[in-house]
Amino acid sequence: MIYKHSYFSKELRQGYTENIVSSKQRVVFALFLGLISFAVFFAAQPLRESVLLEAIPQIMQPSYFSTLYIYIHVALVLNIFYYILNYDSLFFYEIKQNSWYLLVKMGYNPLTMIFSKLTALLLSTIFVYTIGFFFTAFMTYFLKYSLIPAYFPSLYLAGLIDLIIMIIISMTLSTFVKSITGARYFIAFSFILLIILKIKLGYYSILSNRVAMQNLYNLFDIGRSPFLPAAAAIVSVFILVCIVMARNISKYYYLPDTGYDGILTPGERVVLIDPKTGRGRALGNGKRQARRRKIFDVASVSFLILFILAALSFNLVILAINASTLGREVSFRGTIPYIFKSSTMEPEIMLNDLVYFKQIEPDDKVEVGQIILFEEHYVTYVERVIGIEKGLYRVDIDNYPPLSETGAMIKTVDREAIRGIYSGRNRWLGALILFANTIFGRLLFLLIPAILLFYHRPITERTKQLWLN
Repeated sequence: MIYKHSYFSKELRQGYTENIVSSKQRVVFALFLGLISFAVFFAAQPLRESVLLEAIPQIMQPSYFSTLYIYIHVALVLNIFYYILNYDSLFFYEIKQNSWYLLVKMGYNPLTMIFSKLTALLLSTIFVYTIGFFFTAFMTYFLKYSLIPAYFPSLYLAGLIDLIIMIIISMTLSTFVKSITGARYFIAFSFILLIILKIKLGYYSILSNRVAMQNLYNLFDIGRSPFLPAAAAIVSVFILVCIVMARNISKYYYLPDTGYDGILTPGERVVLIDPKTGRGRALGNGKRQARRRKIFDVASVSFLILFILAALSFNLVILAINASTLGREVSFRGTIPYIFKSSTMEPEIMLNDLVYFKQIEPDDKVEVGQIILFEEHYVTYVERVIGIEKGLYRVDIDNYPPLSETGAMIKTVDREAIRGIYSGRNRWLGALILFANTIFGRLLFLLIPAILLFYHRPITERTKQLWLN
């Protein structure tokens, strides 16, 4: 690996995926990020009539803000995934593979090489991120949403800052962590810490506010959130540490910890002597590697089995609950689950909530004010008891739609028609079941488990290669 004047060009080519000889690969990756963002956006739209509209309105609204907000998060997650998969070529781990040793001995300046590698990855990331961002905005144009370009700069900068932070952190970690597997875990853990820090410092409350994001200054307003000054301090320290450590480790030749077993004759071994204690430590001992592989095999197979069983069980529960909406109530240990498909009981029960009814027993007492599940002419209704006369129950809905006549839904129900008494609801499970009934949900809970069931061996082997090598 000899580079006369093109070390920076080599790093720039290597910035995204293997054997890159042009910018076409970067453009394709950028378009892929935009398309994935649109897939997430369209998958979320059928869930607008659920608790998600209140919990995360920033990704549920039909607007440029929602698509671009999704994009900056998709770009961050997929880039992190890319960094983890290609850690050995993107970061300073190649120094410990002795890729720099001869170059430094031939007179290459380590500082120049350090800045070349860091700058190349930053430029490649900015290039991909920018194309993907404007491609997402371009695709949103065809949805005929109102164009408000005021929050474009804020969203663009917020997403780019996250990527830069993760690049600097990952570069610095690569100078400390000895194994690729450990480094991948540290990168994933750093990503989680970054998200937690943004939440704790109130930064996400700015990002999710369409009005606040129309003013770029709000991102830097310490009164709103001290995240960016804290991030700037963290990045500055990490850059200094990264430069010092990379320059230091580039001076030495590193013996591999594994790989000797295949070339040594029986009885021979390579020993690393500790200069302080004089004790030797055998290198290339495959027992630890074999133990790690065994643990990984057990963990991965167990995870696949649990995921497949959970997905299949969840689908069976959904089928049972869907059946109950047709007048055939299914009971789970005395509880009738019911997906509420109306706004007639708001605010007590919202549209698409998963509602629980206690299955009525002969000795259960039905009182005025309770919400009951009952059947009339083979149709299931949910209404509130407003009166009891001669063993008959008068019921009515809580919320009449606009322009409808109040009292039009009052009914008289006898005891035998009552199936259950309202005991609670779960809005999040209702949203999950709503998602499971969409095309994307079916793919996730049916197709993916089927693929894992039939192709678990090659998937497990490939994952093992990535994480244990």
